[in-house]
Amino acid sequence: MSNARKIFVLYHRGLRTGGPEALHQLVSTLRELGQDAYLVPHYTTAATPRVAQYSIYDAPEADTIEDTAGNIVVVPETFIEDVFAYKHAKKMIWWLSIDNALTFMGERLWQRTTGGLPTKIRETWVPFLRMLKHGDTPFQMRQRRDIVHLVQSSYAWSFIASRLNTVPSLLSDFTPQDEFGPANEAKRNPRLVTYNPAKGAHIIDAVRKVCDPGIEWLPIQGMTRAEVVSTLQTCGVYLDLGHHPGKDRMPREAALSGALAVVARRGSGAYFADVPIPWEHKIMPDDNEVSATAAALPRLMDNLSEEIRKQDAYRSAIKAERERFRKEVTDIFIDNRLGKDAYDYM
Repeated sequence: MSNARKIFVLYHRGLRTGGPEALHQLVSTLRELGQDAYLVPHYTTAATPRVAQYSIYDAPEADTIEDTAGNIVVVPETFIEDVFAYKHAKKMIWWLSIDNALTFMGERLWQRTTGGLPTKIRETWVPFLRMLKHGDTPFQMRQRRDIVHLVQSSYAWSFIASRLNTVPSLLSDFTPQDEFGPANEAKRNPRLVTYNPAKGAHIIDAVRKVCDPGIEWLPIQGMTRAEVVSTLQTCGVYLDLGHHPGKDRMPREAALSGALAVVARRGSGAYFADVPIPWEHKIMPDDNEVSATAAALPRLMDNLSEEIRKQDAYRSAIKAERERFRKEVTDIFIDNRLGKDAYDYM
């Protein structure tokens, strides 16, 4: 693939989340490696201003994707139906998450209906019909051999390999570290739990009702970026009981900040290759999840310094992410070494 003229990466312009940032990281790293790479805003977001924070990346935009032989088009799973419009360029889908992918979203919503009839037409039929129209149902995707599948996590690697009968290639991302200097441990509140309300908030609300009343809670919402960093550097525990649709960014940022990351064993959180923290720092997502979390938090806080030291290897892995990502990009886009998983980079 080293002779590809241009590499185009479709993205959601103006959205400040882990997925769009990873797409910026891909273009920037490709350009570091001498490739002619560009972001292309999806037509539904082209009028949205770019995210100022992402100006740290060398990721210029192109107005359109040039669908010619030799070029490469990378499409994130959130815009998966767009990949079939390209007839000549080499097509790649980057599964930055599984749970947010249209291919599996309609299928899951259909399974939740009662008696085979949709409970909410907008949430069930629309995604399902879009899949049929664009040919990206799981069954149809298994028949396509003209698409290279890239995955951000080992969770996605396993899922795509089994559901689409293909061997994907790991293409992770990296956590920028400039914002996370040495934390002032004297200011850390070991009894403070912080969390992202977008990640399993209903479960955390249930935990709060039965948890030790001496524990303080602070949701990360409505904060500036500086406030988020400050919160992570002063809390004792960052708790994420969400679905972990990909290798989430905030648990990594919390660990870099010196806090203790505690996650549910869901999605990528269930994979040690994605979240390499001790077993006792992961909550089993079963009927006892609420009570187990409520019992675990005081126990971890009583010996917080030692528990945080147990995540030293996790922090080391996070600090090595950028170099590993560069190797992954080189393997896929320059050396055409496809099919590697997390263990190829350990």
